[in-house]
Amino acid sequence: MAKMAKMANTLKDLDRSAEENYGKARVFFKMGKYEEALAAYGKATDAWKKIADLLFEKGKEDSGKESLEKVLEGRSCCGMSLFKLGRYEEALEIVDTILEVKPDSPTEWSNRGFVLSALGRNEESLEAFEKALSLDPASPKILTSKGVVYFRMGLLEKALETFDKALASEPKQASDWACKLPRFSFFSRNKAPIMRPDNAETWYWKGNLFMELGEREKALDAYEHALESDPDHLNSLFRGGGLLCEIGEYKEAYKCYARTLKLSPGNEAAKQGKELCEAKINE
Repeated sequence: MAKMAKMANTLKDLDRSAEENYGKARVFFKMGKYEEALAAYGKATDAWKKIADLLFEKGKEDSGKESLEKVLEGRSCCGMSLFKLGRYEEALEIVDTILEVKPDSPTEWSNRGFVLSALGRNEESLEAFEKALSLDPASPKILTSKGVVYFRMGLLEKALETFDKALASEPKQASDWACKLPRFSFFSRNKAPIMRPDNAETWYWKGNLFMELGEREKALDAYEHALESDPDHLNSLFRGGGLLCEIGEYKEAYKCYARTLKLSPGNEAAKQGKELCEAKINE
């Protein structure tokens, strides 16, 4: 009885440690503190691994397998933290290790595509995204990621086609939808909260593509759509502000730069853009 009670307490302590560290890691990751996130994800993963070992030792196979699933999830998060830190080879090693165990995971194939693209291995990256799409054919996020690779390769027609497919795809998960209250007169005329797909990233890259083609009006429209989906989409705020500045819409550009600086206080380019807008408005 004493041994069973001791084991139960050990499992409880380990589980609490894992959950606390995992929660901290998610917060660190969202804040862009990737070193801290990596350390916390590592601690959570280690705790889950100890739990799995204890459960298997006691013959609790099903519970042990559940803990191993959490180990893989933690390892995947470690891989993405390494990716954000620019430690691409280490990230790729983790992704490939997970794929050996979970070869039918669209998430891990998509992660592999991200890392390979960062390494400049674009053809292999496209293959990884194709594999991810074979497992989840209508994923807007995977389609967008594939389109970004085409864009970086200079294959603009294929990129545009892929972005349009992503925008036409119906989101499947609640996290793919967003209820937003528009904040900017230029970016939305609708003043009521609206439910729309969270496709800001797709519209942002579509805007970049139109900029590459020299089609500024279409680019501005794309950035507007991005900000209607997510009014805090930092890159769209900045690029939209720059484009509005170019066409002399200084008041709207000022709003973009001011919001950019609120989200990213150290952004020198946004600071300069805001100061330029202030000068033009006061002329």
